[in-house]
Amino acid sequence: PPKQPLLHDPGGVKKIVQAIKKKLKRIIKLFITYKIENDTRVYQLKYTPFTVKKSLIKKTFQQYGNTSINTKKIIFDNYMGHGYGCNCKYVTEELIRRGTDFDLVWIVKDANAHKGEFPPKVRLVEYGSKEAMFEYYTAAVWVCNYHLIHYWNQGLVKRFGQYYIQMWHGSFGIKKIEKNCDCLTNSQSWTYLAKKNSQNTDFWISNSFFEDEVYQNAFWSVKNILKLGHPRNDIFFKDGQDLVEKKVRKSLSIDGKDKILLYVPTFREKLDFPNYKLDIEKLKKALEKKTDQSWKIVVRLHPRMQNSLEKVCIDEKKQIVKADAYPDIQELLAAAQVVITDYSSCIFDFLLTVRPGFLFVPDLEHYDQERGFYYKLEETPFPIAHTNEELIHNIENFNQEKYSMQVEDFLKKKGSVEDGEASVRVCNLIESIVSEKEIRG
Repeated sequence: PPKQPLLHDPGGVKKIVQAIKKKLKRIIKLFITYKIENDTRVYQLKYTPFTVKKSLIKKTFQQYGNTSINTKKIIFDNYMGHGYGCNCKYVTEELIRRGTDFDLVWIVKDANAHKGEFPPKVRLVEYGSKEAMFEYYTAAVWVCNYHLIHYWNQGLVKRFGQYYIQMWHGSFGIKKIEKNCDCLTNSQSWTYLAKKNSQNTDFWISNSFFEDEVYQNAFWSVKNILKLGHPRNDIFFKDGQDLVEKKVRKSLSIDGKDKILLYVPTFREKLDFPNYKLDIEKLKKALEKKTDQSWKIVVRLHPRMQNSLEKVCIDEKKQIVKADAYPDIQELLAAAQVVITDYSSCIFDFLLTVRPGFLFVPDLEHYDQERGFYYKLEETPFPIAHTNEELIHNIENFNQEKYSMQVEDFLKKKGSVEDGEASVRVCNLIESIVSEKEIRG
């Protein structure tokens, strides 16, 4: 059939508009420098003293600053609107389980596409929209797991009586973050807004003594760290693991007889991986030889690495099961019998299951120079491989009893408080905040 005219394809028009905007931004950057000072955008024509200054918050605050704060409204944002997952999901579900009468708002990219993932009680709002800004200005409590850079840059103001709970998306993470990592702070504007985010955060939710220290060292103006545990990790302690696994298998079309290995490579600034390819066929054969069972290799790429599968894996027989679109990585972890990553913090969540985890790090030296680590890989329980051959060797010689003891020792040294009740504790905090506001109100 003949193709429809482009104007009848909203998605196609949107892509064209986005491409034009990107090109215009590149052109503008050739002639204009930009920075933020004291909540003021400063634009300067290169090689001249000519500058233009514009308030960062004036216009947006005039529009929303006098609106009433809804003491029952809780707003959630999972990693820039990345769907129903991470800590925010499990807090939301605990609030619903309690039968609270809160207005639960989720900020989501492509809200219509994600609608089926959410409980009926949750109200979805499009990420980056004017409606989203209104929700932030009028919610009693913000619950997020990343910096709200976009919203601060668009004029968000945290008003008197609002509370911001930060539940970071890492966990016992080994790679350096935020101000501990030079490659993340080379943008003056980003750093300004990241500092603003920290300064406006009321509560930091931690899962260990180790994470307390990371928060204090990696962020700015940190106050009120609460060791409540990460709600997303409650899944590893609860009954119903079989139901979660069945859900994942059904979604990914994986037979119940097949074991699941999940491979989760993390993001890099440069996506060129000439020597960084996991050999899927060799891996599969090693697993089958070790366990005498059939295996499926599931790969989930970082949101900023999607469409880069061929750069990450050698998969000549097309055996990989792609899971980029699966909304909740915790469910993938709960369903997996084995996890392989390089430096992703997800494997530090997975170790709570005490199931086998392996590190595949061919670019270790380069990544350490670019990003840096808080402690040595050798301090983790995970066997380390720099090549496919070493990875196969580690699988063939894996000792579960030794590994279990190493996991227990690691969690003890980091001061883990994970016990499956983090969602309950965080929801208690939210309810106490709302109750206090209602009494004062």
